[in-house]
Amino acid sequence: MSDKSIDFAQLYKEMKQAKLGDSDRPTILGGEFAADCLNDFLNVWETHWNAMPYRIWEHISCIEFADRPAQPEFLQRAEIFGEGGHLSLRRDGNRWLWHYIGTSVSVTDFGVEDFWQKHPACQLRRYAESVVLWGERKDNQLRWFDDRVAAANLAYPLKTTGRVYLHFWRYTEQGQTAFVWYRALSDKPHQECQP
Repeated sequence: MSDKSIDFAQLYKEMKQAKLGDSDRPTILGGEFAADCLNDFLNVWETHWNAMPYRIWEHISCIEFADRPAQPEFLQRAEIFGEGGHLSLRRDGNRWLWHYIGTSVSVTDFGVEDFWQKHPACQLRRYAESVVLWGERKDNQLRWFDDRVAAANLAYPLKTTGRVYLHFWRYTEQGQTAFVWYRALSDKPHQECQP
């Protein structure tokens, strides 16, 4: 029989260590813009992409890892992330909703709102976490395979065999997840994400 008891002292210690000071708070922005302004929006953010090398474009019928979306007219969602920040886009009818969490950036258009201006007293805690992604690479194939999502083209942008892991910071407020910053993809189950 295994001991599945909870070590509350350890949990409390981790929670105290996770509390962010004012100088550790990430930049958190969000907004919306018209659907026909997508290319302008991407052009503005492209200057930050060196620090956000992972780009996932979710189209109506496929998901791709690429520098830019192959068919922007069919784009539904996007996740652009890395050590420099995490920009997320979602189509909502005839507009795009977006949010960003990461290092300091300067954006003045596209309906930008600064989270900290509206919620200056918010106290966040940050936890480093990792999850395994779908699929396993076998026999030096170009893509990863998984029976549960056999039709998916799992072509992660890594030169590795085996599994792929997504490493992220989860920010909580009063115990509830408030924000997530995807930081990296790797072949290691755990990776320290440094501030």
